[in-house]
Amino acid sequence: MTKKIMTLLFASLAAAAVIAAESKTDVALDTDNNGTLSQEEAKAIPGLSEQWEVLDVNKDGQLDPAEFAKFEVVTTTAPAN
Repeated sequence: MTKKIMTLLFASLAAAAVIAAESKTDVALDTDNNGTLSQEEAKAIPGLSEQWEVLDVNKDGQLDPAEFAKFEVVTTTAPAN
């Protein structure tokens, strides 16, 4: 039960971050308020660092809202017993 709750929590946080990044306003994860996410800021989102090379299409070291919108939350669930 706890794993399911944590998975839903992480998925919800990532979805909220996508919505916020697309609007370019009040992006809580954009700590320097420059409208993009740096690799350092990305560490706050589980799984984002692992997808960084694919997402940073223009290789500028930042994810703009369009690049971040392609981030896919990958969740794993334990097999039912």
